[in-house]
Amino acid sequence: MLLGRRDRNRLTIVAVTMLAVCGAASAFTLTLYPERPWWLSVWIGSASGLLIGPPIVLWLLLGVDTPLGRRLKRLPLIAYLVLNAVVMTAILMAGHVAAYHLIWPNEERVSFLDDPDLPASMFFSVSLVTAISVAVELRRLIGPGVFGAVLAGSYRHPRRERRIFLMLDLVGSTGIAERLGPERFLAFLDRWIHALTEPLLASDGRIYRYIGDEVILTWRWTEDAPARALAFAVEAARTISGATVAWQRDFGMVPRMRLALHGGPVVAGEIGDVKREITFLGDTLNTAARIAQESRQHEALIVASAEVIDSVALPDGLAAHPLGPVRLRGKAEPLELVCLAPAIDVRAPAA
Repeated sequence: MLLGRRDRNRLTIVAVTMLAVCGAASAFTLTLYPERPWWLSVWIGSASGLLIGPPIVLWLLLGVDTPLGRRLKRLPLIAYLVLNAVVMTAILMAGHVAAYHLIWPNEERVSFLDDPDLPASMFFSVSLVTAISVAVELRRLIGPGVFGAVLAGSYRHPRRERRIFLMLDLVGSTGIAERLGPERFLAFLDRWIHALTEPLLASDGRIYRYIGDEVILTWRWTEDAPARALAFAVEAARTISGATVAWQRDFGMVPRMRLALHGGPVVAGEIGDVKREITFLGDTLNTAARIAQESRQHEALIVASAEVIDSVALPDGLAAHPLGPVRLRGKAEPLELVCLAPAIDVRAPAA
C-alpha cells in the first residue's frame, strides 16, 4: 500500500532524527570512553541510539494519535506534561536496560543500577530527548513548512515573494456552532482541518493562518502552483465527501466549503515581540479577502481571479464559469473572476 504524504513526512523525520541521535550518541560514547578504540565507541553509540531512539521518536510523532495519547491531551497542560514525561522516561529506561544488556560491554559484570556511568548516560539521554521533544512540538506548533525557515532565519528581514493564497471558509458556520455548541463545534473544526491535511501535504501547500472557522493556505508561486492549489481543493472536497457517513454519525452534518483563490506579490517577514510569527502583507492578500467575500454570492466550490488560473489546465472534477469583471469592495478597478464548480456535491445542505 502506498504511503500518504503525511506518513512519508513522518518517516523522513524519523530517519533524519535517528541519524542525529546516532551521531550524538557516538560522540557521547567517544567522550565517555576515550581509552576505547574509536570504532567500538561509534558502534556502541550508534547501536544504542538505534535501539533506544525509535520508540521515543515514534511516541513523539504518533503518540497523540493513540488512545493513551488522546486521553493525555484532554488533561490539563501541567498534568499532560508530567504524565507524558513519565511515559517517555519509562520508554527511555526500558531502552537503556536493553542496550546495557545487549550492546554495552560489561567488563566488571555489575548490575544495571550499579553501573557508575549510568547517571551520565541518563543525563545525556534525557537532554537529547528533551531537545528532540521541543523540536517536534515547535514544528507541530509553527508548521512543517515554516519551521525550517524560522531556524534558518529566512524571514528575519522583510523579503518580497510571489505567492498563491487559498482562503477556506465553512458554509453556515454560525448555525453549525449554535446547533453543536462550542465544545463539539471545536471538535468539528478540528476534524475538518485534519481532513484537509493529506491533500494539503500532497499539493506541497502550507497553512498560513487560522482565523476562526477560516483557514488560509499558501503556496510559493511556481509554474505549477495554481494547478496544485486547485488539485488540493478537489481532493479535499473528495475526502470530505467520501467520509459523509462518519460525519453524519458523529456530528449529524457534513462540512461545506467555499474557497477563494488569488495570487501575486507580497512582503514576508517576522513580526511581534512576546509572540512572533511570519506574516505576509500586501494588496494580494487584501484582494484575496475581497474575493472570499464575493464567493458567498455564488454556488461554486471556488471563486478565483482569472489571472491566476487563465493558463492552468483544470483538474478533473472542476468546471470553469467566467463571472466577468467584478467590482470588489474597496477596490478601485474591477477584477476578472471565475467560478469553479465541483463535479462532486460538497454544497448539499449541512443538516
